[in-house]
Amino acid sequence: MHEHDHLCELLLVSQGAGIYMIDGRRYTAQKGNLIIYNSRTVHDEFGGSGSNLVTYCIAIGGLRIDGLPADHLLPDGYCPVQPLRQHFAEVQSLFDAIEKEAKSHAEIANYLTMALITKLAAFLREEGLQEEQQTPTLAARARAFIDKNYKEAIRLGDIATATHTNAYYLSHLFKAEIGLSPMKYVILRRIGEAQNLLINTDMTITQIAAQVGYNNSNYFQNVFKGALDMTPGEYRRKWTV
Repeated sequence: MHEHDHLCELLLVSQGAGIYMIDGRRYTAQKGNLIIYNSRTVHDEFGGSGSNLVTYCIAIGGLRIDGLPADHLLPDGYCPVQPLRQHFAEVQSLFDAIEKEAKSHAEIANYLTMALITKLAAFLREEGLQEEQQTPTLAARARAFIDKNYKEAIRLGDIATATHTNAYYLSHLFKAEIGLSPMKYVILRRIGEAQNLLINTDMTITQIAAQVGYNNSNYFQNVFKGALDMTPGEYRRKWTV
């Protein structure tokens, strides 16, 4: 689980299907779907659901669209998984062109990205799928509390107190709705933020451990390896040049 403070992230599913957790809700995305993560949208990807998942991914910083907050493409109330239908081929060709030009012709890639954003903003305005509004559930309120406080030394009792319920009942409802126990969700939020910091900063592993809520660096490294089957150092070497 992670979020981006100053980036809007776009994923285009070009093959297969996958399961995505977006702001506490599970979605299935398949070929022809566009997934939009506005800045500060908590999300995670769980890979293919019985098929070979292939996606394009673009992260955009400094995005400004009239009427929306900075680094937002998806308006409030719209589904983060959008079926592109007849627009899929055109959007895929833009993603493909951006990917090909990004390494050697950055200026061309930037112009293509602007064209993509213009296309998608118009699509959302005219044909975007809106999401059915729901009253926040107990699990959703607990998730919001965790998202705000996961860097602190929170325990299950703290989450239960914040949501005015008992720990056993909360755990049962949270796992039924989110698919994880509350404390497992805390761990995934911490590990997700650590992944982001390992790739995008020069912070030491000890500094990152403290930043995401672990005072003991060795314990953090054990938790990280248990979650991703590699140490923080191995993860950084794998995903950075």
